[in-house]
Amino acid sequence: MRAFFLFVLSLTVALSVPNTDTFQEKMDLQNAKSMFERAFGLYCSGETQDMIGAYHELIDKFEHSTNSEIRLITSQAMSNLALAYAEVNDTKAELNAHERIISKFINSNDDGIELITSKSLLRKGYIAFAANDTKGEIETAEKFIARFADTDNENIKIALAGVMTTLGRHYTLLDEYRKAIDISSKFMDKFGNYQDEYMQNQILGNLMMLSTNYIKLGEFKSGFASYQKIIDIFKNSTNPDIIRIVGGAVTNKIEIEICNNIKPSFSDENSKIAAKSEYSAFMYEFLQIIYKAQNANQSAALKSLKKKYADFNFRRLNVNFDFSDLDNWQKKLKSPEKNWIKECIDFLKEFYYK
Repeated sequence: MRAFFLFVLSLTVALSVPNTDTFQEKMDLQNAKSMFERAFGLYCSGETQDMIGAYHELIDKFEHSTNSEIRLITSQAMSNLALAYAEVNDTKAELNAHERIISKFINSNDDGIELITSKSLLRKGYIAFAANDTKGEIETAEKFIARFADTDNENIKIALAGVMTTLGRHYTLLDEYRKAIDISSKFMDKFGNYQDEYMQNQILGNLMMLSTNYIKLGEFKSGFASYQKIIDIFKNSTNPDIIRIVGGAVTNKIEIEICNNIKPSFSDENSKIAAKSEYSAFMYEFLQIIYKAQNANQSAALKSLKKKYADFNFRRLNVNFDFSDLDNWQKKLKSPEKNWIKECIDFLKEFYYK
C-alpha cells in the first residue's frame, strides 16, 4: 500500500499548473495538491483516522470541480481512501468509497481516472467473491465489461480478459449456457489471437467453456469445433497442465460422439495426443473398447486394460468424471449390446471409485 501511495503522490506532484482562465482555478488546484500531500503526510505518520478525515475533506471540497487536474486528484484521493478503509478492515466503508468512484467517474475517458475506476470495479468484484456473493460478482463483472469492452488501455485489457473468463465460468455453473457462449465468443473475437502465456491460458479456458456449453445445448457441431480448436492450438504445448487438458479434449469429444451415435474421431494424431497424458491415454483405450462393445463382448479387452493400467487411479490424478452421458446412452440400447456396454461402464466405475 505504501508503494501505491508513493506512486499516486508522484503523479500528483508532477502535475503542472494549467493555463487556467481564472486566478481562482489556479488557487483551487494548488489547494487540492496541498490537501492531498497533507493526507499523505498523515499516512506516513501512521495517523490513519486523521488521514481518512483529510481525504474526506479534500473530496467533499472538490468533488464537483470540472477542472481536469483537480478531478484526477479527487479520484486519487477517493481511491486512497478506499485503500485506507481496506487496511483497517472496514469493508462497508471501503465498498462505499468504491461505489462513489464508480458512480462519479464511470464515464470518464481520462486515462488516469479510467484506470482508477477499473481498479474500483475489480476490487468490488473481489469483495463480492470473498463474501460468496455470486450475484454481486456477476453484476460487477457485467458492469466492468460494458464499460471497458472497447478500451485501448493495455492494463485494463488484461483485466478485461480475466473478468470475461470469470463471468463465462459463472454463467456455465448457473446453467446459463447461452449467456456463457455469448461472453466466451466475444472473448475469442477480442483476444483469440493473443500469444502471451496469460492470454493463452484465458483462451484455453474460454474454448473449454464453449465446448461444454454448446454440448449442453445439443449443438454438437459447434461444440466439436471448439474442442478441435483446443487440439489444433495447443497440441504441441509442453506444459503438463495444458497437455492434460488437450488430451481430455480429445477423449471428451470422442465420448460425446459415441454417446450420440456419431462416428468417433479415432485417428493416429488423436491417439498420439491422448498418449501424452496418463488420464487421456487410459480413456482413449477405454473408449475404443466401449465402442467395439456395441458389436461384441469385450471382457477379454477389459481384463487386458485392467492389467495394463493396474496403477491408474482417478483420485490420484484429481479427475472428476461424469458418468451421466454413458449411463443414459446405455439405457437406450437393446440386448445383447446393452449388457456389453454396461460391463464396460461398470469396469470404468470400478476404476473411478477404487
